Amino acid sequence: MRGSPMTVRIEGGPFVNIRRDRPYVFQADVRGAGSALTARGRITRPFDLGRFDAVMTLEGRDLSDLYLLTGVTLPNTPSYRLSGALNRDGRVWTFKDFDGRVGASDLSGQVRIESGGRLRVDAELASRRLDIDDLAAVLGARVRTDPSGRNTEAPIVVGGKLLPDAKLQTDRLRTMDGSLTYRAGAVKANHLDVRKVDLGAVLKDGILKLDPISFDFNRGSLNGTARIDATQEIPRNTVDLRLAGYPLESIVPARNGSVPVSGLALGRARLEGRGASIHEFAAASNGSMSLIVPNGRMRAAFAELLGVNASAGLLKLLSGDQSVSAIRCAVADFDVRGGKAQARTFVIDTDVVLAQGKGSIDLGAETLNLRIEGESKKPRLLRLWAPITVSGPLTAPRIGVDAGDVVSQGGLAGLLGTLVAPVTALFAFVDPGLAKDADCGRLMAGAR
Repeated sequence: MRGSPMTVRIEGGPFVNIRRDRPYVFQADVRGAGSALTARGRITRPFDLGRFDAVMTLEGRDLSDLYLLTGVTLPNTPSYRLSGALNRDGRVWTFKDFDGRVGASDLSGQVRIESGGRLRVDAELASRRLDIDDLAAVLGARVRTDPSGRNTEAPIVVGGKLLPDAKLQTDRLRTMDGSLTYRAGAVKANHLDVRKVDLGAVLKDGILKLDPISFDFNRGSLNGTARIDATQEIPRNTVDLRLAGYPLESIVPARNGSVPVSGLALGRARLEGRGASIHEFAAASNGSMSLIVPNGRMRAAFAELLGVNASAGLLKLLSGDQSVSAIRCAVADFDVRGGKAQARTFVIDTDVVLAQGKGSIDLGAETLNLRIEGESKKPRLLRLWAPITVSGPLTAPRIGVDAGDVVSQGGLAGLLGTLVAPVTALFAFVDPGLAKDADCGRLMAGAR
């Protein structure tokens, strides 16, 4: 079937006992493409195969493999086992009231398939408790399996990439129309703290529209829409996602029991471009990305260190000082061209330091190259001008200090020399604290 070996076995009662006014009972077993379909049912009127009822169980290593047996386009998934009621009424097939698992998640719902002419598939699906790793597989993460074909680990992304690079099979999307609704009432504990998921999709004439794309977190939410034009071999995609009220504590985790930064983040990503995978799309995308923190709190030591303040930030950090500074606002606004996100605005305004940044994010290589320089709002003694750098892969960024700038100012030796120098020699290390408050309203309006 479609180039894939298939085995079919059907058993029924003796023909001599057939009556036109009695259903004919049968059992069926279909295997191929790493999938197995077993059914126990009855043909309402022998032998009108256009109408029958059955209880069916589906199981296999990946739901997408069923395309080879059924012609129905399904997403990539971990291993699955589903059981429910199968009914055929002429050109309409329904698989309803089914329940089971996909990966480590439960899945239930119903699917309606109308054949004859252009194939149409409509599905209403739900999970009582979703494992977010299973959803990652649907989005293009690869699944490791053991030799028997069953999962041994949660889905992982091949090559250590953050963005999945499994390619969308556009030729399959062009063979059918349909719709999908999916809701997960609860989500297993995960590092993103996702609590609920709500997805909707409509496919028509090779164009897939995703609306809504909705993730509820413990605090905050991510909502948006996407459009995939699969009428060409390399699809053209548009995405518009909004982040609302996401806690900074989930982005910057606590260290030694201390939360470095707190507050709620707002964000938006509007991107368009070509690509057969999420990674390909991001690497070639154009548009904008922004992240805003209207107000929040930052550990005072880190606020001072936005400009590497030797007299305040380092001492507070080394002494374990837990006092906090207010974040008046933080705005990071990037212009994206060809998968390169260049900072247009990058400002972190606290009550003691105004920090401004520059640099870029390479969505294709999935790397950061950012530089943040702070300017004190208060007079400070013994301050070394040393920008903070954020570099390396998105999955494990490195935060450091540009020591070259310290050396150019005489470095630590110069600083120690001032301890025995005349008072006038200290002036080279005195920061008069001339930075002013940022115009937060204007900055945030410009980023949206």
